[in-house]
Amino acid sequence: MGRNYRHSAPSEFGIVTNDSSAYLGKVAVGSSVSFGLEVAQGDVGGTSFIHKFGKAPDFDINDGFVTVWDGSDDGDIDQTIYQYSTTADIDTISSSSASDVQVVEIQGLDSNFLVNLQTATLAGQASTMLVTPLVRVFRMKNIDSSNINGHAYCYVNTTATAGVPDEPTFVRAIMQPDLNQTLMAVYTVPAGKTAYMSNFYFGVAGAIKTSAHVMHLIARPDGQVFQIKHASSVIADGTSHFQHFYDVPEVFQEKTDIEMQSDTDTNVAAVAGGFDLTLVDN
Repeated sequence: MGRNYRHSAPSEFGIVTNDSSAYLGKVAVGSSVSFGLEVAQGDVGGTSFIHKFGKAPDFDINDGFVTVWDGSDDGDIDQTIYQYSTTADIDTISSSSASDVQVVEIQGLDSNFLVNLQTATLAGQASTMLVTPLVRVFRMKNIDSSNINGHAYCYVNTTATAGVPDEPTFVRAIMQPDLNQTLMAVYTVPAGKTAYMSNFYFGVAGAIKTSAHVMHLIARPDGQVFQIKHASSVIADGTSHFQHFYDVPEVFQEKTDIEMQSDTDTNVAAVAGGFDLTLVDN
């Protein structure tokens, strides 16, 4: 049976029970409901929340560390390490299925690293251009009434064969059949905001028994290189799930790229991971 390791969460992310509704800065110090619920209800000015979660569906020993996202899959797009754009050049979507004509929502950042939510309609295997080119995409989801049948791609404009981009390094988001949303433990803090990480998790997702997996939480501040922020490991026949709660949240400044990666000692491995961020206006 897997074990869940938990460290105590800070009180400002839990329940506070006195009747005062005062705030200390942007953090609740007295309320009859949880701080998280108040953020979700929009009652805490300049504060929002995002949950990032991902899965690396199929990777092998020789791949080394892979990003926990849909691209780490031995399929049409085998792009184990996530690639970041340096300019707002992410401008195209398409599907590997000619029957996919759903409306999808693309969540990302524009050329100024400001949050941009836009919708676009898939045209099967033909390309659809985005209204606003993006420098980052961190989520894509189907907001229509029918399931996605193929793999839906969001990418830097390039040639595509039957809806699949010919250059894997140009792909920035992938939506797998029937899931209707991307699985990517990848996020970039928008301009004008600071991100506070309250917890992250990591677990085995279909790996072979007795296999072991190492997890790295990494971050790249604007203009710097990726730095490791946490390392842990799980094994399929023992510690199959790990979750860490911060007593004091980890702080990430605007334009910081945050990513989870994994390495394995077996082939046909699959892992999942994610993290929670509270975003506060600077």
